Amino acid sequence: MQESSNLLNLSDLHLPEVPSWLPLSWGWWASLLAIVVVLVSIALIVRAKKKRMAPKKTALRLLNPALGHQTPSSAIELVRQAALCYYPREQVAHLTGPDWYAFLDSQVDSPIFTKNEETWQKALYQKQKVENAQDLVADCYQWVNTALPPQKRRNLSVGKY
Repeated sequence: MQESSNLLNLSDLHLPEVPSWLPLSWGWWASLLAIVVVLVSIALIVRAKKKRMAPKKTALRLLNPALGHQTPSSAIELVRQAALCYYPREQVAHLTGPDWYAFLDSQVDSPIFTKNEETWQKALYQKQKVENAQDLVADCYQWVNTALPPQKRRNLSVGKY
């Protein structure tokens, strides 16, 4: 009986409170700050790339050979507008004729425009439709797709024209 009376005299167990997550220690705050900085940096990089690629995407959409509604003169005009978005105006805007075609070919690995220079001149200034007009538009599409945005090593040759 003595044992049961001793057990009755014991008080209940009082458990401590569960530790709170807040306030966080400085290490957690530093980790959260690092994560936020990384996420904001990624968002800014993606936004800048999207902004940089917008003229190219627009030109490619308008030059799509599958649509087949572009003429060579309107296609080369789109190429000029796209080039002006990426290259300095002082170095590109004044180029015409052979200098323009040489500039375009200097931005790609294999020549696209100088090999068809006579055909381009005829297509741009004739009222009649040229027989290979869609090939010329496809050349414009290929140039925009491969040359834009310019790479730094190719951009150095811009001042020659």
